[in-house]
Amino acid sequence: MWTPAFACPTCAIPLSAVWCLRCGRKYEAVDDIWRFLTPQRREWLEPFVQQYRAVRARDGYRQPSPEYYRQLPSVDAGDPDAGVWRIRRETYRNLLRHVFAAAPQSIRVLDLGAGNGWLSHRLAELGHHPVAVDVVDDEMDGLRAARHFTSEFPRVQADFGELPFAPSQFDVAVFNASLHYAGDAMVALSHARQMLVPGGSLVVMDSPMFHADADGRAMNHAKARRFESSYGIATAIEPGIGFVTFGALERAAAALQMQQMFVPSRGPLAWRVRRQFARLRLRRAPAAFGLWVAR
Repeated sequence: MWTPAFACPTCAIPLSAVWCLRCGRKYEAVDDIWRFLTPQRREWLEPFVQQYRAVRARDGYRQPSPEYYRQLPSVDAGDPDAGVWRIRRETYRNLLRHVFAAAPQSIRVLDLGAGNGWLSHRLAELGHHPVAVDVVDDEMDGLRAARHFTSEFPRVQADFGELPFAPSQFDVAVFNASLHYAGDAMVALSHARQMLVPGGSLVVMDSPMFHADADGRAMNHAKARRFESSYGIATAIEPGIGFVTFGALERAAAALQMQQMFVPSRGPLAWRVRRQFARLRLRRAPAAFGLWVAR
């Protein structure tokens, strides 16, 4: 199992063993997860993490069966989130086709927003070297859920704004349905870009994407209303903007001097038809999902 070189998430200098020689902080692995959230960041994120767990439990993502995790991104037809995972499978296939197919050897992958680690597990099975990063260490819907997998890969509790890695180590950095949780997409992409070797690829998978900010904001308002009516949550807590625009991604690629491409995940015909009806009912464009790649 390949382990990356770590750096202090606040000082950005390489660690000596588990210590930062500048600020004196000690970082170590607990329950086989490297812990790099500072106390201040952990306290700030805790309300979001608690809400995230509650909503995910209601939506059926927290499953007790090890087999459930080992099958991902495939789920049974009767799964309450079968439609979501159908899109995730399509995007995953496009990731393999457009990013990994041409790889001559095992590549080092930064899986940002890894959740339960399903993507890292799949890539490790293919012989690559993923590192799973998330702020949530939950045993059903976070990094500790990786105990269900037969493959091994480093798991790191950290966030996008304070990545605890020495630069220029990874061939690919994947925002795994997670860039919309970043406070500033440009900052998050720039920080991830520093982790890449020359010629490396930035990837954004399955964040809700829009051409217009107004449509993204309308989706956020609808989400807040759903949280209140369905879950009794009066105020939805979001650490980030909640969506990504194609314009923001285009500007990020230009600023980073990278060439971009987008491969949409369209889903089956019935799903596409429902989305068109949703456009009329909601009076806004539905979110696009798929694979954005910058090299």
